[in-house]
Amino acid sequence: MGALFGTLSACTIGISDLYGRRLVRASSPLTGSVAISAVATVMSLFAVGLFGSTLLVSDFGLGAVSGIGLGVGLASYYAGMTRSSSTVVTPVVAALSAIIPFAYAVISGRDASLYALLGAAVAVGGLVLITVGGGGVHHVRAGLIWGTISGLAYGAGFAVVIETSDGAGALPAFGQRVAATVVTVALAVRQGERLVPPGVARWSALIGGTLAALSTVLYLAGVRADATAAVITTSMFPAFTVAIGRTAFGDPVSRLQATGIAVALGGIVLVVTG
Repeated sequence: MGALFGTLSACTIGISDLYGRRLVRASSPLTGSVAISAVATVMSLFAVGLFGSTLLVSDFGLGAVSGIGLGVGLASYYAGMTRSSSTVVTPVVAALSAIIPFAYAVISGRDASLYALLGAAVAVGGLVLITVGGGGVHHVRAGLIWGTISGLAYGAGFAVVIETSDGAGALPAFGQRVAATVVTVALAVRQGERLVPPGVARWSALIGGTLAALSTVLYLAGVRADATAAVITTSMFPAFTVAIGRTAFGDPVSRLQATGIAVALGGIVLVVTG
C-alpha cells in the first residue's frame, strides 16, 4: 500500500505541475508559489476533518517544520523551471527528495529489504540519467543550482513527517501548508512580488493547489503504510512531469532521458517487490 499511495502521490504532483507552470508563466515563481500554497492550505484543512485526524500539537508542529522545507522547495522549484527546463530541474529535485528521507527512514530503523535498497539505488540511477541526458537544454547550470536547493529543502521536509503519529491523518499536511504559505508570502513580500495572481491564472492556482494538497495527503498515507516504499515511489514524479512538460510545453526529451525514466520505473518495481 505504501508503494500504491506513493505512486498516486507522484501522479498528482506531475499533474499539479501542469497547472503550476501555467500559473507561473502568467505571474511569477513567487506569486505562483503563494497561490498554490494558499489553496493547498484550505484543501488540507478540509482533509483534516474528512480523514478523522487525531489532533496532536506535535503532529501539527512536525508538519509545520516540514512545511518550511516545502515552501522553500516550491519557490526554488518554480524559479528553476522558469530559468531552465523540467528535464533538468525535476530529476535533481526528485533524486534529493528521495535520497534524504529514504536514508532517514533506514537510519531510524524502518524496514528495508535488500531488494528495496537495490531498487532505491536503481531508481536514483535512473534519475541521474534523466538529468545528464538534458545536455542540450539551455541554462543547465541554473537548473542544477535551483534544483539542488529545491531538492534539499523538499528532502528535509519529507523526512520530518516520517515521525508523525499513526493517527495523524491529514493534520501534518495542514501544518505543512500553513508553514509553506507563510514562507512563500514572506519571500514574495520581500521581493516586492504580488500575492494574488492575475484573474486568468486563478483557475490554475485552484486546480494546482488542490492537487498539491492531495499529493501530500497521499504521501502521508503511504508513509504510514510503508515509509521506504512510499518515499521512493513518490520521488518518481519526474516520469509524469517530464511527459507533461514534453506534451504541454514542448520540453526537449532525449533518448538518454527516456532510458532514465525506464530505469527509474524498474527501480520502483524492485522497491515494491522487495
